[in-house]
Amino acid sequence: MKTKIIMSFLLAALCVSVSAKESKYHSALTVKTVFSEDRNKPVEVYYWYPTTNEKNNFTFGKGNIFKPVETQLDAPLARGKFPAVLLSQGGTRSAFSHSGWIASSLAQQGYVVIIPKPPAPNEINAEMAVDEITFRTSDLVLGLKALSSVGILSEGVDTGEVQGVGFFLGGTSMLMLSGAQISPEKYRTSCEDGTNIDCHWLRENNVDVTKIPDQKFHRFQSENKLKSVVVINPELTKTFVPETLTLMNNAITVVTLSAGLHPALTPAEPLVALPNVTLQDIPSATQFSAFAECTERGIKILASEGEEALCQGRDEVSVKDSHQQILDVILAQLTKS
Repeated sequence: MKTKIIMSFLLAALCVSVSAKESKYHSALTVKTVFSEDRNKPVEVYYWYPTTNEKNNFTFGKGNIFKPVETQLDAPLARGKFPAVLLSQGGTRSAFSHSGWIASSLAQQGYVVIIPKPPAPNEINAEMAVDEITFRTSDLVLGLKALSSVGILSEGVDTGEVQGVGFFLGGTSMLMLSGAQISPEKYRTSCEDGTNIDCHWLRENNVDVTKIPDQKFHRFQSENKLKSVVVINPELTKTFVPETLTLMNNAITVVTLSAGLHPALTPAEPLVALPNVTLQDIPSATQFSAFAECTERGIKILASEGEEALCQGRDEVSVKDSHQQILDVILAQLTKS
């Protein structure tokens, strides 16, 4: 495993000159509301895409604690045919605004990014946590299917070989779309063996995972359109049925933001042992490096609450620099695929 990590790190270093180019386009955004039968309510799907227009007219994110992203709403799509990327950023209770920096960055590099908006943290109670595992996966399928009805993107997206990028629970979703399935039995023991990052929150809210019924874990057919996936600190990998991991025949890159890594985010051995899996370690980044950058006000507020780790880099590496490292790795894999 150590050799595999070193080789993948060297490969990424060779690709940095390709992936770390200046932005090719400006980013734009359009939003479509699609009804979800699984959730029994509408879901907003955000489609980020490249444009040659230069004037921003929309702010994504409130910007009180974390910096918002300036972009363009409903601007014309740049000329050409652009590859599609499914994106899911965050854990069960992560703010949707954290997706802005990576979605905008990918759009600026010439990708059409499909990212369904999950319920806000204050809309999710602990009893809903297990449902979000499958709901967020089905939301991605929903967003991809609805792409053809987004008029502003018509004729400009190549959907022949869709790729996926997922952070945390979003990484779990990408692996499930690739063919992996969660074992109900393993999930029910995930708070005993430390493989579930939400256990403390679940216990505080009197949710007993040992009593979660099998029917909560819907089975997804492998999404054949996903040519490759990049998953960053994916959750619950040790709850996958090992036999289903071999159903994933696409290219998979597992990225670990390893500084102070939570044990529940350590990728499972059966996953990393697969021949189609490449490991990439970013030792200077923490799990919070995947969040949006903090505002000056946010730094002060979070420091006063003892949560300054959400804003700080590691080993003098800023969050902005960590974002670039993460983006470089993602672009290297997307370009290679």
